[in-house]
Amino acid sequence: MITFQVVPRPGLDAYQLVRHKVIHEARTWSWANKKKTRLRHAREEAGTIEVGHANGILTARVHPKGSDDLFFLTEKFVGRLVAWFKDDLAAINLQFPLSEPVKPKRRRKR
Repeated sequence: MITFQVVPRPGLDAYQLVRHKVIHEARTWSWANKKKTRLRHAREEAGTIEVGHANGILTARVHPKGSDDLFFLTEKFVGRLVAWFKDDLAAINLQFPLSEPVKPKRRRKR
C-alpha cells in the first residue's frame, strides 16, 4: 500500500481542488461513496484510493485489488494530479510502508 501527501501552494486546499475536478470535469475518475472519501478509476476492478484532508493537505492511500493494480492506480493518480494541478501544487510525497500492519486476531466472547 502506498500513501500520498499532496501539498498545495499557500492559500489553496488540495482536497477541494481534487473534489471539484472529479465532480465536474473528470472522465476516468469518480467517487466511490457519498462522503467523497474514496476515488475509483474507470477500470473499477483495479481498487480504490482512500482520500482525506487536513489543513489544505490531501492524504491518499491506495487500496488495490491485485498486486499489479498498485502500480496502475499510483501511476494514474499521480499523473492526473500533475496534469490537472501542476501550477497549484507545491509537492507530492509518496510513502512506502515497510509492511502491512498485522491486525490482532479477535477473540470470541463466551
